[in-house]
Amino acid sequence: MPISSSEPIAVVGRRNTATAHLLRRLTGARVVELTPYEAAMGRDQGERYRAVVVENFEPRDRRALSPCAVARWELAQHTNITVMALDDGEGRRAAKAMKGRVFAYSDGRPQADLTAKNVCLRHARVEFEALTHNDLLRVRAPQGQVGLYESLAALATAVALGMPLSQAAQRLSQS
Repeated sequence: MPISSSEPIAVVGRRNTATAHLLRRLTGARVVELTPYEAAMGRDQGERYRAVVVENFEPRDRRALSPCAVARWELAQHTNITVMALDDGEGRRAAKAMKGRVFAYSDGRPQADLTAKNVCLRHARVEFEALTHNDLLRVRAPQGQVGLYESLAALATAVALGMPLSQAAQRLSQS
């Protein structure tokens, strides 16, 4: 069952990302892909997004914000929920500043809304235990197509939008 809304989900990163592909499969929603530049420069001024997912992929000077961080702050004005990783300093600072409007994921940080535990690569796939405030579930994602962070970002977004973790994990395993 698709997540219903006329508003798209925005994924900020490089074009044709695994995260965007997974979100289309998991949610059935329209997914818009933006580069950090497009997001920061206001492509589609006034567009509202059901959720915004910002991938952190750029190497950066730790004394300044990365292009992804700038995009995250800009698009936070156009959504009620921003999905982000807590595994870098920028993500932790943004989550703290945007309290109540963030759904966070992490590889091991227990304060995240969705945390991966016991991660391992097995038989051409990545496996981990997904832990939320209410659920603990073993997740299997095809490794050749997606990695841990893409899987976590897609699962976190689906759960943040109201899909049960078990349903999102099942769809991910079929991707």
